[in-house]
Amino acid sequence: MLKIERNDPNAQITLLSAPFPATFKSEDDFATIISSVLPFLILLIFIPPVYNTIYLIVREKESRIKESMRMMGMRDTSYWLSWYVYYTAVSSVMVFGAWFVLLINVLGNSNVFLVLVFLICYA
Repeated sequence: MLKIERNDPNAQITLLSAPFPATFKSEDDFATIISSVLPFLILLIFIPPVYNTIYLIVREKESRIKESMRMMGMRDTSYWLSWYVYYTAVSSVMVFGAWFVLLINVLGNSNVFLVLVFLICYA
C-alpha cells in the first residue's frame, strides 16, 4: 500500500525504538525500614492506655465503687459514659502526640488530615 501511495518500489516502514531517558533510582533505607516497623510502633503507642483503663475498671470492680454509686442513685449509663470520656481524653492526647511526632520526623510529604484521621480511627 505504501509503495503504491508513494510510487516508490523501495518504500518501507522501519521501526525505531529507543529507551526512555530516566534518572538514577536510589533506594531509601529509612523508608524501607519505617514502612515495616511503623505499624508495630503505632500499635505499641496505644497498648498502655488500654491496659491502664482495663486495670482501673477491674480495680474499681474489686473495690465495689460502682455498686456504691448505684446505691446513691447513679445510673449505669453515667458510669460507662464517664469511662468513655476518660478513655477518649487519654487517647486524644496520645493521638495528637503521635500525630505531631510523625508529621515532623516521618511523614513530611503525607496529607496531614488523613494521617490524623487514621490515628483517630485506630485509637
